[in-house]
Amino acid sequence: MKLSEELYKEIIIEYSQNPRHYGELEEANIHEEGVNRGCGDEIQLHLHLEDQEIKGIRFTGQGCSICVASTEMMTCYVEKRSLATVKELIHLFKTMLTSRQDIQMPKDYEELEALKGVKKFPIRVKCATLSWNILEQAIQKYEAIQK
Repeated sequence: MKLSEELYKEIIIEYSQNPRHYGELEEANIHEEGVNRGCGDEIQLHLHLEDQEIKGIRFTGQGCSICVASTEMMTCYVEKRSLATVKELIHLFKTMLTSRQDIQMPKDYEELEALKGVKKFPIRVKCATLSWNILEQAIQKYEAIQK
């Protein structure tokens, strides 16, 4: 196993076993959930969105280590960010996992590349992108309410 593969494996294990954003969010004003019917992953996102920014985010549910690690990493990178920045990150992350091109994440988000290995296993891509798809839906729900 290459050093980078070992490092990436350690990052996924760390995020999946020690999620700091797991639980309910008292001030949440948007709730969204999703299920990966292929493997049974279930994630609920609890967000506090205000002034076009994610003020707070937590998650509940259960899933495989890839799903939980991806969700925890996502919550770490999107909290206290503008919706415009988050939408760009969602697009970039999903493109990294679904494109034939070798997409590199910007330096501020490079730990997300630990999940790049799932690209080889299409069924696992759904595990890694579940929470990102849910977040995208939650933002759309918030923006619809704002109109």
